[in-house]
Amino acid sequence: MQFFTFTPQETKALIFLLAALIVGSGITLYKRSHPRFAPQLVLQRMESEAVRETGDVSDQAGSEKTLIDINRAAAEDLELLPGLGPALSRRLVEYRESNGPFARIEDIVQVQGIGAKTFQRIKDYISVSSDTGETAR
Repeated sequence: MQFFTFTPQETKALIFLLAALIVGSGITLYKRSHPRFAPQLVLQRMESEAVRETGDVSDQAGSEKTLIDINRAAAEDLELLPGLGPALSRRLVEYRESNGPFARIEDIVQVQGIGAKTFQRIKDYISVSSDTGETAR
C-alpha cells in the first residue's frame, strides 16, 4: 500500500523545496549566533526580550530598552547599529573622546563617515545622556 506516489518532476520539486528550507534555516541560525553578521537581528531580539519582560507591546516600551547611548557606548556596542562597522564605530568613539559628549543625537553627523543616510538608519536606536544621567532622544 503506497500513500505517496510522485512523478520524477514532483520528486525534484520536493527535494528542491526541502533543500531551500534547510539552507534558509541554516542561514537564520548562523545570523542569530553571529551578531556581527546581522546586527539588526540582535536589536530585534533585544526588543522582543524587553516586550516579554514588561508585557508591554507598545513601540515606545520596546525601543526605550534598546537605545544605545552614543555618549557612553563602547565601540563594540556601536557596531550593533545598522550600517556602522568597526572602523566607523571607533571613529565615533575617538570623536567623542576628543570633542566631548554629544548634546543631541543629530550631532552624530559631525563624525566623518556618518552622513544623513546613516543617521536616518540609526536614529531610532540611539540616544544621548548628559553627565547627570538624563537620557534624551
